[in-house]
Amino acid sequence: MPGPEEDPDALRALALRALAHWSLEGAALSLHEQRENAVFRVETSRGEAYALRVHREGYHDLSELESEHDWTSALARAGLPVPQAIPTREGSAYATVAFPDSEITRHVGLVKWLPGVPLSRSLAESSGPEDVASCFDTLGRLIARLHDATSSWAPPPGFRRHAWDAQGLMGEKPFWGRFWEIRAATSAQRARLLAIRNDLLEVLSGLDRSPEVYGMIHADLNADNVLAHDGRLSIIDFDDAGFGWFVFDLAVALYDRMDAYHPAKPHFDPARDALLDGYRSVRPLSAEQTDSLRPLLLARALSILRWAEDRPESGYQAMIPLFLEIAFERAAELGLG
Repeated sequence: MPGPEEDPDALRALALRALAHWSLEGAALSLHEQRENAVFRVETSRGEAYALRVHREGYHDLSELESEHDWTSALARAGLPVPQAIPTREGSAYATVAFPDSEITRHVGLVKWLPGVPLSRSLAESSGPEDVASCFDTLGRLIARLHDATSSWAPPPGFRRHAWDAQGLMGEKPFWGRFWEIRAATSAQRARLLAIRNDLLEVLSGLDRSPEVYGMIHADLNADNVLAHDGRLSIIDFDDAGFGWFVFDLAVALYDRMDAYHPAKPHFDPARDALLDGYRSVRPLSAEQTDSLRPLLLARALSILRWAEDRPESGYQAMIPLFLEIAFERAAELGLG
């Protein structure tokens, strides 16, 4: 029998319990999305809307979540369009709530609801490369602003988040798992993935990690985590945020634009050029950083393999053969593996 964390009714009951920590008893609650975390939309009789996020077990402990809160709060104070966290009535960033009739608990957070549609949907409705370029120019400017705010911010004592560095991406225990061991690949493909990983680990280990190029990043700026509304963009879902190269945010934003492999998501070249131009209009981007885009794009292509296999609820397992093709093509372009 599934545990309470796998039971939609039990999950909803936990979310209803959590509302009391924000004095929102009686507010309307509806499941918005259930993938890695469960996100509920909360609507009050006064017309206020919030997102209630029930964090999954084992990904982040409470101190790591509170560190995420510290960073996103600093970004909000700097004027970035990110979710604004609402403290509990006890003044905490998160509430720890038990499932009914269970000792199993989850950490729960509440933020103001941001309007908009995912950029993935907006891009799917775009009519041509000019629309894509315009959008990615705006996105590049926004990412540069995020990095500027991060560079001006000092983590408080006790701040704890993971790292998307060489070890976090390509080490023995990468943050998203050992992608070279995925079951969906053949033995020959797994051997090739391991060879690519070994080469890429050496490349990434040689990248600069000075504060000008390395710091806190979102790390998952795919088109589902950017909202478009009235010509403006905002950023959501900081669950994977950690320390890494700033260019990794650009690489992630570009990953699902690789039209050479996925005709349904076209215009990679205009998106790349516009993203970089937009970024440079706000924040310097050195030649060394630009050169690191390609290996970091490959790092994303490799990491997503294990992510997709380990999270069947995401619906991406059927795309693993395509992801493998992308990774192998990217590695060949760099002469790795």
